[in-house]
Amino acid sequence: MPTALLIAFAVAAAFYGTIWFFDRPVRSTETCHPAPDVPYTTEDAHLVWQARIGCDTESCADKAAALDVLIEAKLVKPWRAIR
Repeated sequence: MPTALLIAFAVAAAFYGTIWFFDRPVRSTETCHPAPDVPYTTEDAHLVWQARIGCDTESCADKAAALDVLIEAKLVKPWRAIR
């Protein structure tokens, strides 16, 4: 039993490590993740916002599009409006 758990943990760590490595934002002049063709639903925007946690809205068009939807739905208040 402990061997099976160790193998399962190693496979899971390799899987999530691979996802993390290949989904990292690319820091360049191009956008790291392109914007969607169709605007997100509120639920999808929330999921994208969480998935793109390592990106910023200036270089990631996908995260910026999700933020626009969340602001429009009044779920996120832009920091500039707080002042």
